[in-house]
Amino acid sequence: MGVMFGLALGLVGLLLLARLFVHFIVPSFVFFPEPLQPQESHPKFWGFSDASEVWIPSDDGLLLHGWWFPARSEQSSVGTIVFFHGNAGHLGDCGAVAASLANLGLDVLLPDYRGFGLSEGKASEEGLYTDARSIYRWLVDVQAINPHQLIVVGHSLGSAVAADLAVHSPLAAVVMLGAFTHTPAIARHRFSYLPAWYLEWDLTRFDSLARVPRINVPILFGVGSEDRVIPPQEARKLFKVAHCPKQWLSITGAGHNDIFDYEELWKELHRFIYTVLIEKPSNN
Repeated sequence: MGVMFGLALGLVGLLLLARLFVHFIVPSFVFFPEPLQPQESHPKFWGFSDASEVWIPSDDGLLLHGWWFPARSEQSSVGTIVFFHGNAGHLGDCGAVAASLANLGLDVLLPDYRGFGLSEGKASEEGLYTDARSIYRWLVDVQAINPHQLIVVGHSLGSAVAADLAVHSPLAAVVMLGAFTHTPAIARHRFSYLPAWYLEWDLTRFDSLARVPRINVPILFGVGSEDRVIPPQEARKLFKVAHCPKQWLSITGAGHNDIFDYEELWKELHRFIYTVLIEKPSNN
């Protein structure tokens, strides 16, 4: 009995000790970047012959790597999209998504966050926000992109990056796919056997629940009905606090990462983008 009590006490002690260092532990559960080899840096290596490579300076002196996909349309581009990917891999994993977005008649910028692929630095929450704002300024100030013709699309972790940018910078619209309220909520979903207090932290929160109510442009929320990584009800909570105009899209049968394989998503994206950039939705 004494041995069992000692083991239990020791386990509690380890949990408490780990909780004291949660700020150092959490990033290892949030970011899973992968490097790119220099010979893999150009989109042509991945089969995207019409795309080009770009390098974008961050506000804190890092160089961010990205790919630029020109609009695939018989007419000129109707706008520009920045696609913020999820918390793992690198931009090479998302090239097909960017190419499909370009098929909608928009120029597309696909950047890698700091610490991902060939982008310099180490990933952090504030670092990713800095990256997004630096990318925005590069587009608007250097490339002379009209911010009112600029749409940000974020998937998974990228949805939180998109939400933060939309709070601080003029945009045409935001698309949040597989979005979540904040990282502690996802931790509680994945580690439900741990006490709730243990999974609550102040840093690396990516708190979209606090940001979405401050966004004043049209928002499209898209989820897969079978998403087992981020429960669809997470995005539903964001939808409820978002201002109009807003749109909810649930793709029947889709999961988290395969949501881009469903034609319904692309049809709704095309309709949403056309409404935002061409028809200009009313705020109701």
